[in-house]
Amino acid sequence: MQFKKLEINIFNLMMNKISHKRNFRLLGTFGLLLGCGSAFAGGHANDSIQRANDSLSLRVHFSFSKEHQVPFIGTTSLMLQPNYAQFGSGTKLNDHFNYLGGNEGKALFADDVVVSGVMRALVVYRDMQKAYDDNITSEKSIAFSDYPTANVGTTNGGGYPMLELNISSKLKSKIDFNVGYSLSPIFTGDVQNGGSRSISARQNINFSGRVRSGLFETSITAGEILWLKMSKFTMGQAEYRDNYFNRLPWDWYRRSFERFEEYFSMSTNIGTQGLGGSAMTGVVFETKYLPLQVGVRGMFGRTSSNVILSQSINYFPSYTGVVKLEKVVFERFMSGTMGLNFYAKRAQVSFENKAPDNNTVTTLDFSFKIKKVNVSGEFGIGKIENPGTAASAPIGQGYYFKTEFDKRIVLVPFSIEYYHINKGMASLDGSIMNSNQTLGQGGYTTDKVYDALYLPNLSQEVGQIANNRQGVNFRAEGGLGKNIRIQFGYAFGSEIENTHDTITIQHRVNDFSRSRMRPWFQADGPYHRVKSAWFRTYETITIDTTKTGGGAYVKGFNAAELLLKGQYQIGKHKLIILNYNSFNSVQKGFSPLPGMNENTFISVFYEDLTVAYSIFKNLSVVGELGFETVHGSTMVDLSPDKVLDSDNVAYAAKDRVINQLGTTMAFGIDYDISRTMNIHLRQRYMTHQDFNFTRDVFQGNETTIEFKIFF
Repeated sequence: MQFKKLEINIFNLMMNKISHKRNFRLLGTFGLLLGCGSAFAGGHANDSIQRANDSLSLRVHFSFSKEHQVPFIGTTSLMLQPNYAQFGSGTKLNDHFNYLGGNEGKALFADDVVVSGVMRALVVYRDMQKAYDDNITSEKSIAFSDYPTANVGTTNGGGYPMLELNISSKLKSKIDFNVGYSLSPIFTGDVQNGGSRSISARQNINFSGRVRSGLFETSITAGEILWLKMSKFTMGQAEYRDNYFNRLPWDWYRRSFERFEEYFSMSTNIGTQGLGGSAMTGVVFETKYLPLQVGVRGMFGRTSSNVILSQSINYFPSYTGVVKLEKVVFERFMSGTMGLNFYAKRAQVSFENKAPDNNTVTTLDFSFKIKKVNVSGEFGIGKIENPGTAASAPIGQGYYFKTEFDKRIVLVPFSIEYYHINKGMASLDGSIMNSNQTLGQGGYTTDKVYDALYLPNLSQEVGQIANNRQGVNFRAEGGLGKNIRIQFGYAFGSEIENTHDTITIQHRVNDFSRSRMRPWFQADGPYHRVKSAWFRTYETITIDTTKTGGGAYVKGFNAAELLLKGQYQIGKHKLIILNYNSFNSVQKGFSPLPGMNENTFISVFYEDLTVAYSIFKNLSVVGELGFETVHGSTMVDLSPDKVLDSDNVAYAAKDRVINQLGTTMAFGIDYDISRTMNIHLRQRYMTHQDFNFTRDVFQGNETTIEFKIFF
């Protein structure tokens, strides 16, 4: 009854606030799309499409703030209030009679609130002419969320909802309140490897308050989902580059072509929602003593590293607590901050096994601007305690230092960073890529085939850092006039000690599409080497130690990236070109330069060309061409499919090495029906083939249609 009453109140509020016929048409259009999607998903049992998925989510956000801002604490980024208009100076609350609630003395006034939000309809259709046998969906499949769902009711369909409402009010100051509901129905049970005809709901609730009293300023936020950043080593987010062609779930309110204009103008990739922060559920607090510019910030709750999705129903004892003591430093010759951080994950292996499953990190970080030069860094210690580590396991150390020079003092702005992180220094909630097998997402007992954060010996992107690794990241940016910009990055390093005879590479071509084929599983494909995470696809390669002289060796890692960006005005139209190249190699021993020689284990080259053209102000087209090559040596996996040729003669080892080629050809249309409503079409043709591992092949088409309304 309470939920039904909430629906009625929201409906009355929207009818009062959304009075334009245009907005009624938008709501009706969205309702029609959802109705058609639901009807299609529940089609005849003989339909050849085996996979249909839908997701509907409702979030209500009350915000009380003098600044009339909507604090979007939920799981999507909605940075908009296009229909907001302030009251005139003579307006009195008692002049209004349309109360929300029956008691005039306690009711909230409908005219004193602002409704904003987004409605999103998504259809993903895939038609594979060739596919891996263990894909979670069939060769022909359809989904109504970013990822297909099997055996788990609450997934990213609820995390990136189809409907989100935000309500803001100016009646009170310094108090925020949010309540939301996510609904994830699964309309089909005909999924390969078993499925689920279930429905699940998740409730989102947030409270926050801010108060300034005398010399202190305090704020408290409690609920889910909250984004928090402490430091790179404790709680933050690793750096990733997102594909320019793909439509991201968190793309916010703007005209479609403005997205590509920002890609050209911005130095860094836009990246994910909550960029730099880590998602958590619990309580976040902060207190500042203003005269000394000293603050204490902390959290207590759970993150994705406490309970893995596949074990979310178990809720074995596990929590995370983080505290940061921060001081603002301002002198005549420098300004910045420095902070002392303490991160502690405390857990037990299970309800039955009371053995500790703990992870602790203590660091000191700083960021200063000294005479137009930015200097930052962090150093500290870490400790992992679980049944996989010895009782007297050594304490891990780690540090990084970074210096940035801007264009006011050098001709070409650049940055250089050095890091050294032992295997015992690890935080799954921070920016350190984890290669320590004793630390698992969701706990020590998590099977590694479901641990999306375990990336042993990752050949990382430029800017990423990893434990059991020391290395250098270098970046520079320049331009040729106003129309061409150049970004270059280079990274090299080596592991500190050899702990795994494997290498993890990243597949960038068709990475998002590939990750949807069997999401979250870490042993996919015909040879059980493919690893899938959110928007990412990896592959783990095994080293033959008989050809390396045993285990007494270290691996060296090199990465080079080049991005060329062009922007041209053609009459009233604009053309944007984004050409990205990357090269990664892993070899035996450290080397400051990459190369292909007898010591190289594997190398990966990726080329991606994205072109966007604005036909009209509200209509643009975009295209993508890309390919990726992967070449292995005789020191890593050799094909089991090529042992003897037709003459019963053994193949040479060099004819059995990894030799992959992946390609993509994609086309898209973005149409802005209005400033607050747009539709996006993406059509992709993708191929992948290993010429020696003959079963490693797929080929197919993927069509994505996304319809968004911001109000």
